[in-house]
Amino acid sequence: MTARLVLPVLVLATAALVVVASAHASCLPTTAAEQRARADVIFDGIALEGPTATGVQRFKVTRYRKGRGPAIVRVQTGTIRRADGTGSTTSISLVVKRGQHWRIFARGNVRKILQTNSCDGSRRL
Repeated sequence: MTARLVLPVLVLATAALVVVASAHASCLPTTAAEQRARADVIFDGIALEGPTATGVQRFKVTRYRKGRGPAIVRVQTGTIRRADGTGSTTSISLVVKRGQHWRIFARGNVRKILQTNSCDGSRRL
């Protein structure tokens, strides 16, 4: 009787782990310290617009956590939406909507266009 219960439990547990692992399958495992070290700038901000035709979105910075820069920054999030309704999103793109609060871990110069994705540690607050 115990063997009958063990097998289904093991199958369910394995399936649950596969689903959780596949959610971040595109990212190499990194610690929070590694993400912080890799980022040139980290900030909390509010998205001023949703996805754009270029994939670059503007954020109003509410607080810099690493580095300094202007009050408004441009960030390549990887999500593209064109006026005709077409677009693209990858497995590591950030899907950012206007008005959302985010913590952005970015690479690059704050005076130009910053680069980020979900693997970098950027996340919605």
